[in-house]
Amino acid sequence: MVRQTPILLVAKHALIRAGLRALLNATPGFVVLAEARDLAGAATLVRVHHPEVVLVDGAPDTDVEHLALARLRTLLPDACVLFLSRPEGSDSAVECLPYDAGVTDFCSAVDNLRGGDCRACALRAQCPVPTLSAALSRRERQVAVSVASGMSSKQIAGSLGISLRTVNTYRESLARKVGASSPAVLTRFVIESGLELIVE
Repeated sequence: MVRQTPILLVAKHALIRAGLRALLNATPGFVVLAEARDLAGAATLVRVHHPEVVLVDGAPDTDVEHLALARLRTLLPDACVLFLSRPEGSDSAVECLPYDAGVTDFCSAVDNLRGGDCRACALRAQCPVPTLSAALSRRERQVAVSVASGMSSKQIAGSLGISLRTVNTYRESLARKVGASSPAVLTRFVIESGLELIVE
């Protein structure tokens, strides 16, 4: 049985919490234990739930929130505290996900924070990356690898003998399926999934 990494969600809006909970609970190796509207509430919940990952939507913007974050880190010194956006005034040591991050980026960020490496991750066999790769069509895989190699959409169209509009349609499809809306994120996905080795 796959070990579940317990997660505490912190987000002001219930809809965001619901979306994150559904996404993470559907990802092998993760389980959302509890939710909080703010960091102050999270600092109270960690005493009961002991999460290994705290995923925070939004930055602390009051003295109370900054104190709550400090308290949370004291209560959970070994936990990963990951922000969906960089807190204002924070230094580069604060871990945050890029705005166009998908599940792949979240998995990698958590694994890196825990001192691992995605390719050697204990959850590799259950990782969503290979599953997502298998769900891509032959042409989507070709476009993804072409983007990762640095080709522009126009160059990809010429290389594959399809229209520029068709290339853009495939790129939009990749953004939906993989959660990779930028070349950088898509490149990480291609590398982590070994997609360049199986493309036809």
